[in-house]
Formats: sequence, structure tokens, C-alpha cells
Amino acid sequence: MAKIQDMTPDVMKTVVTPELLRESCQKFQKELLQMPFMVFQDQTAKYITVLPGIRNQLTFGELDGDAELGPWSKDGNHKDAEYEIKGRTLEVYPGNCSRDFDPMPLFHSIYGEALASGMNEISAGYVARKLVSLFAAKIGKHINDVIFVGGKRNKNGHTTADLFDSFDTIIEKEINSGEDLATGKGNLIHLGTIDKTNATEVLKEYYRSADPNLRGQKTFLYMSPEVYWAYVDDYQVRHGALPYNKEFEKVFLEGSQNKCEFAVLDNMAGSNFLKISTKPNFLLGTDIMGQENHVGIAKYKSWVITFEFASVYGAQIRTLSKEALHVGALDTNPDPANVTYNFTSFSADGNTQLATGVAKTTGKSLKFDGVKNVEIVFTQNSVEGWVGRKFYIISNASADGTTKYDLHDDKGNAIGVKVAITAAN
Repeated sequence: MAKIQDMTPDVMKTVVTPELLRESCQKFQKELLQMPFMVFQDQTAKYITVLPGIRNQLTFGELDGDAELGPWSKDGNHKDAEYEIKGRTLEVYPGNCSRDFDPMPLFHSIYGEALASGMNEISAGYVARKLVSLFAAKIGKHINDVIFVGGKRNKNGHTTADLFDSFDTIIEKEINSGEDLATGKGNLIHLGTIDKTNATEVLKEYYRSADPNLRGQKTFLYMSPEVYWAYVDDYQVRHGALPYNKEFEKVFLEGSQNKCEFAVLDNMAGSNFLKISTKPNFLLGTDIMGQENHVGIAKYKSWVITFEFASVYGAQIRTLSKEALHVGALDTNPDPANVTYNFTSFSADGNTQLATGVAKTTGKSLKFDGVKNVEIVFTQNSVEGWVGRKFYIISNASADGTTKYDLHDDKGNAIGVKVAITAAN
């Protein structure tokens, strides 16, 4: 242990050797592998479940079926059960990184931090541990950044965003499949846009549309800071004079009987989905003690040292059941007027081409069964009599030219025509 004034960055360079850094990595291996979690333990980890012992993958089975009592009967009200066991798999993927670095700027940073904190003495071992911890913490920051938004598995990628699917990516894939996450399943509602003029009403509508079994539990409403700020601003305008409204900050959703707590997460910024669920339903898997894990220091080049880190991570939503999850899809393209698309129309079965032409949005929208549709008007049509006619198409329709979408009238009835759209030049 040396006096702080005697452990200058130049002295650190001579006593904090690559060998000492390697020893520090070995001695504190478990602590360093856990360091990524320490970065977000006070925010994200409060609202999700971290499973630290996942080897490759773990499948969670869910029984989906029904049974009920009836008045006493000699045959026991017997009938064959209709049920299925659905499995959702949490898979963890190996990832690694190596970073060459010049230790001198870090020595200066550690020295300045020690002075600022009033430390009187400092050891070479402390400096070594501090240095490798800095890099391990950066690993954690990048993992935290993509837990909810931005992560999409790409085995050929090079960033944390390529390592595993984030929760939003999982939700988006499930919505696109239309099988287990849909308005008809009772676990999805399209909310349109949220701003400081409507947030209170939209979130109230969202919560009340959730399954009663979910509303009966203690839940979290996972949201970005932007949505939360819109809510508190709107709430103050609407209810600022109420005698019980004594605080600007809100912890629970008004009207939920303090059962639905806000989970306001910085790493949900830009999310297209609100989520009402519970902590056990959002899973982040890793295997801290697995043989794939590694933290090390090496010296391969002159003047620089190499930091190495390897571990496994993955995310999954345990169940999409309406009793455990309710997703609110936000509209990121709010009712634009005069956006022009080329279209090709088809018969109801999508097999016969009917017409081609041009359509544009009018700025008007309606909801059919909770799903937002935008109004379009035909400005050109190869079939006589269709120019000027107005119909509705789902608001998140992809302009890829291949996906075919039903057109609806203003009552939400399908008119028996599908269209594929592309953006007009």
C-alpha cells in the first residue's frame, strides 16, 4: 500500500504489470463475470428475472386448456379435455470480445478518482482490479441497452445488439406470426399515439382492456420515460386541483387500486410496445459459472494491453398468456395525410390480381376490434369507378409490395379486396 501521492500514473505504469492484471482477473473472476449485472441491478434487474445457471437453453411448458364444475351428475360431467402444452424456450448464446487499450489514460482516470474520493493510500492490486472492472462494467452497459429494445439475433454480427433478441423483438415476431400474440387472443391492443394531451385516457383504456386475471395481480407497466412524462404532464393538467393529488411524480397507474406500478426504464426509449406483466415473466438468462465464461488480460502487442471477456446471454418472455401479459402497440406513424402509395389489388383469397393504381392517406383513422386502421382514397385505379372511393387499411401495413392486406369499409367490414402497397416515388 502506497501513499496516494506516491502512486502517480507514471508509477502505476511500472507496478501494474500485465501479470498483475491477469492475477486480478483470476482472483476476482466470479465478481467480474457478475459485474455486468451490477450495472443494472438498481433499475432493469428490479423488473425482470435474471436466471444465472442456463446451459444452452431451457424450455418452459405451459398447459393451455379448460375445466369447470357443473351440477352433480352420475357421469361426473365427463367430456374429453381440450388442451395443449406449449413450450417457450430461453436460449443463451455465447459472445466474446477483445479490446486493445493503452492503460495510461485509465491510470490517470483512476488516480484522479482516488484523489477526488479522499483516499490516502492506494495499492497496485487496487488499481489492477479497478482497471479490469471498468471494462467489465462496459459489457454490462451494452447488455442493459438491448434487453428491451434494439437486440436482434445475428450470428454474423459484432455488437451486443446482435447477440440475442430483445423483448421488443420477441414481441414483434410474435405479432407478425399472428398465432399467440394477437387482439383475438386478448393479449394485444393497438393504442395509437400517446402524448401529453391523451396519455391519461389511453393508459386507463389500456389497463382496463387487460384480462381480469392479470388486473387482479400486482403488475408492472413497462414504459419509456417519454410515455411516463406524457402521463404525468397530462395528469397534472386534468387533475392538478384534486385535493389528493399532492405529488407530481406517479408510482401507480391511476385507477388500478395500486396494483399496477410504473416501471419506467431508460432502456425502453424508442420502444413501440407498452407491456403489463410481472417480473417473473421477463427472463434474462446467462451461465455465470459455465466453462464458456472468461475474463482475462493479455499482452500481444507493444504499448498496449488486451482485455478479453466471454460469456453467454439470452432473453425470453416466459408466457404470452393473456393472464400474464398484455401488450399495447404504439403507432409510430400517426395518421399522416397525403402520403402516396402505389398499389396492386387482389381478390379476397389473394390469388387473382384485380387492379393497379395509386392511393393516398387522408389523415383519418378508426379502430376496428381495437386495431387501428388508416383511411386511404384511390386517386388512380385501372378499374373504372374506383377513383375517389375511400377504404381503411391497418396502420402498420408494410410497404414491401408483397404482403397483402384486407381493405375495410368505415364499419370495419372486409370488402373482399386485398392490396399490396409500395411507397410512391
